[in-house]
This record gives sequence, structure tokens and C-alpha cells, in this order.
Amino acid sequence: MKSILQSYKMQSIIFLFIWLVSMILSAEFILSVSMIGLLVLALFQLKIEGPRVRVIFRETLKENFKKYWNYKAWLAVSIPFLIVLFSVVYSSDLGYTLERLRIKLPFLVLPFAFASMPKLGKKECFAIFYFLLFIMTVSCLYVGIQYLNNFEAINDLIRRGQPMPTPSNHIRFSLTLALAIIGGIALWWDNFHFSSPKERWFIGGMTVFLFLFIHVLSVRTGILALYLGLFLMGVHYAISMKKYWVILGVLILLGSIPMVAYYTLPSFQRKINYANWDFKQYLQGVGENYSDSERIRSLQVGWEVAKKNLLFGVGAGDLKKEVRKIYEKEPAGQYSIKMPHNQFLSVLAGTGIIGLGLFLFGFLMPLFYKKNYKNPLFLALHAIIFMSFMMENTIENNFGISLFLFFLLIGLNYLNPIKNLND
Repeated sequence: MKSILQSYKMQSIIFLFIWLVSMILSAEFILSVSMIGLLVLALFQLKIEGPRVRVIFRETLKENFKKYWNYKAWLAVSIPFLIVLFSVVYSSDLGYTLERLRIKLPFLVLPFAFASMPKLGKKECFAIFYFLLFIMTVSCLYVGIQYLNNFEAINDLIRRGQPMPTPSNHIRFSLTLALAIIGGIALWWDNFHFSSPKERWFIGGMTVFLFLFIHVLSVRTGILALYLGLFLMGVHYAISMKKYWVILGVLILLGSIPMVAYYTLPSFQRKINYANWDFKQYLQGVGENYSDSERIRSLQVGWEVAKKNLLFGVGAGDLKKEVRKIYEKEPAGQYSIKMPHNQFLSVLAGTGIIGLGLFLFGFLMPLFYKKNYKNPLFLALHAIIFMSFMMENTIENNFGISLFLFFLLIGLNYLNPIKNLND
């Protein structure tokens, strides 16, 4: 039997768990190390011959590249990097352009790493979601205890538009929480367990707790992303089982939960009240320094930039410069400078209609390739990320990219029907 040192699959799973923990805890250095580690594993291996240990190129490197090339979904994942690379031709801000390329580099190299990785089975994928569910439960218990210990102070923060303190960025944390809930439902539905069928109730309890807690956390991006994911999973179930009444039931349930949360959860109520008040300030033209008003203004600025060159955009490397120019024309201090809070608009402004078309193709192609949308978890992942794209420029920072790629590439590894030559 191969030792752990020689087992490619075991090495990969270890790095995946490190990646997951560092992402949740916002440990950027460790996060980068785990990504690099997976790429190194794809390129090199240890050769142990008695007392002699050597590092050599992976013996299946050529076959792995063919496997990567033949499953076209892997190639589509690299499009966000490639459209930025193309815009280098007409971007004048070299420093910001190189920064965009560095941040987007995982889109280029990690698909090959996951294509080379030994195929993950259903049990291993579910084990990852089990671990995610558990660590998010522990994290949310910690956040919840801090909330109860500082109940009035944190509710006052929320009332003034500030987020509840979380171990990492509150938006990324809420999206990870949404993914954990979706994963928990899949685990419960499939009756997944390691040692005893009774674990199903442990999984169910954690999932219900996280579902309640995401409303306590009251981050709208995460809640809306979760609802869209749940709705599409409900539609998937209704169509596959020909129980179309389920769709109506899911709509009624998802429509009633926010009303119940508003009257029972102080944090949720304050978040909704603040959002209404903030929007009114924006309509009155006095929304400066208020979070939602600044979001709306960032969208307007993004559209103004996009209109300068609708076909090719201003260049991904010049987007920040063009955004700054528009803000600088406004009265001093009216709005703080923010990049467009919408991933699709950011792509449109930077690389134009052509870039946005390619970006949408790269986003949707892995979902529809070989009918991967038939997997409800993979479908829900795309729904959650799509909703985040509508409200954030999700993949313009390391943590957003790591969140998206982690689950996307694990899904493609699992769904890839091509035989793996490793392990």
C-alpha cells in the first residue's frame, strides 16, 4: 500500500482541507500556499526507492494534460484570466494590469491541477461538505456567542449599516455559509454518514442551525444567494420527480421566512430598516458615506465607464483609473471611491460586450457541459455565485476567487467522466 507521502489523492485532500480552513478564517498566506501546493502536486511527485527520495516530474504529466485538454469545461474556467490578458493590449496602467493578472492567475493554472488530481468520489466530496458544515457551525457558534455578549452594541452597528463581526469578510463568510447549508441539505437527503446512520440528525441539526443563523447574520448577499440556490434545487427536484407543486411550496416558504425573521430577529429587522432608510437618503441626494447609496453610485459610475467603449471596454487594467476620474469630478467627499459592486458590470466596463460574452460563456459552460446541471449541488453552486456576481465584484479579490474555484473545480473533478490515470 502506498504511504501518505506517495498517495497523490491523499496529498490533494490534505491541501483541499487546508484551503477550506484558511479561506473561512481569512488566512491569505496559507490559502495561497494550499493553491500552490495543488499545482506543485500536479507537476511533481516524490520517487521513493529504498532510502533514496527524489522529486521528479509526475510520470503521468503528459496524459494529465491530454485529459485536461479533452474535457472542455476545464478550458472554459480559464476565460476570466484570458480576457484580462487580452485587454493588456489597450490598458495603459501597467501596475494595475499586472495586479489583475496576478489575482486572476488561479483561473489559468488551477483547472489543470484539478484535472490532474485523482478523481474524487461521492464519499470524498461529501466528506468535504461535512467538514465545511462542521467548521461553519463552530465558526457561527463563536460569532453567535460574541453577538449575545455584545447584543446592544452589535445591533447598533447593524442599525448604522455595519456588519456583524465575522472571522473573515462578512460577505464571503455569508456566501460560504450559504454553500454549507446547501451541502448540509445534500448530506441529509443522501443519508451520508461515516460511522452511524444517526449522524443524519447531527447533520440535520447543524444545517437547521446554520439556516437560522444566516438570517441572524443578516448579510443580504448570502441570504439572497441561498434562496436562489434553494429555489433551483427545489425546481430540480420537482422536475426530476414530476412533483411540480413543490415549486409553489418552495416559493411560499422562501417568501414567508423573511417576514418571520423580520418580526423575530432584531439583527434582521435592523438590517432591513437600515436598507430602507439608506435608499431614501439616496433618493434625496444625501446618501454619501452610506453603504447602500455608495453601492448604487458605484453601479452608475461603472455604467458611465462602460459606455466609453461598449465593444472592448476601457481595458481591465484601466478600469480603476477610469472609475477614479469620474469620482474626482464630483464635489469633494460626496462619495468615497468604490469599484462597481457587480461582477458583470465590472467585466463589461473593463473588456466590453465581447469580454462579457466570453465571461458568461466561461461561467455557464461548465454547468451545461455534459449536462452537469443535472447535479443539484453543482447547480446550486452556480446559483449562489451568480447572485454574488449581481451584488459584488466577487472575483476581483483572492478570497472571492478561492471560494468560487474551490467548489467549481471540485465539482468538475467529480463530474468528469474521463478515466484518471493517477493513484
